[in-house]
Amino acid sequence: MMKPEPMLWLDDHRGIYIPRDFANSFANREKDVSGVDAEDWEILEAGPDHEQYWGAWGNVCDRAIVTDEYGNKFRVYQDGCCWLVPEDMPWDDGTEFFAWPNEEGE
Repeated sequence: MMKPEPMLWLDDHRGIYIPRDFANSFANREKDVSGVDAEDWEILEAGPDHEQYWGAWGNVCDRAIVTDEYGNKFRVYQDGCCWLVPEDMPWDDGTEFFAWPNEEGE
């Protein structure tokens, strides 16, 4: 079985609107995203002028788990672009991004 790869979810050209657009990017948030409370969703939907916008986004990046149609689970990672990274995929210092370990060299 193939392991899932990181998915580019929202490109960095959205700038400060990435959190708002993330909140609005799911057809069924209740089914697809866990770990985010209703208040944080409301704050993100209000946009970057909301006083607690960045705090709510921090909560999402720290706690949200997105489940795809195949049951794969992803965390949210933002460094410019917003990525969905497989839940168990480790950070790779060599590539300075997430990567599955090379099974031959483990």
